[in-house]
Amino acid sequence: MLCFMDKKDILSKKILGGVAYDRMVAFWNFKSRSVVALYGTFDVFHPSVFEFISFAAEMGQELVVGVKPDADVKREKGEEFPVYTQGQRAAMVSAHQLVSAVHICDEGIDEFLRRTKPSVAVCCAHTSDADKKALEVVKEWNGRVKIFTDSTAGNDDIITKYK
Repeated sequence: MLCFMDKKDILSKKILGGVAYDRMVAFWNFKSRSVVALYGTFDVFHPSVFEFISFAAEMGQELVVGVKPDADVKREKGEEFPVYTQGQRAAMVSAHQLVSAVHICDEGIDEFLRRTKPSVAVCCAHTSDADKKALEVVKEWNGRVKIFTDSTAGNDDIITKYK
């Protein structure tokens, strides 16, 4: 008997946490797949976000996107942010065809990267200096850090424009 999943189920299966996330990373490592970790807020999707994801995907075989949790976004940007919840943001990111898995980084960026051990960690130029510094943890296992600089605007700029 054939079992069909609706498209929303397919996307939700890409959002992983806990043991499910660790198993997926272990599977990729077992298969010698190069993993790229992308980290960010992903609050408002605009053309640069798609370019950002595509840029990261070009650097390896599996792309894991770490979504910054709501509490961290509020602490950094103020009470009016994020516009969308971490679950909604994870769902939007999971819809991108080039994304292999999405993980909400409740444990923080450095622990997310230690769990993932990507060969490349990517962030955008609008990422906070603290988060850019946290990406340096990948150098512990000879990973590289890449910063996407082609972004035309940050979410704050876009949201302010429409207020």
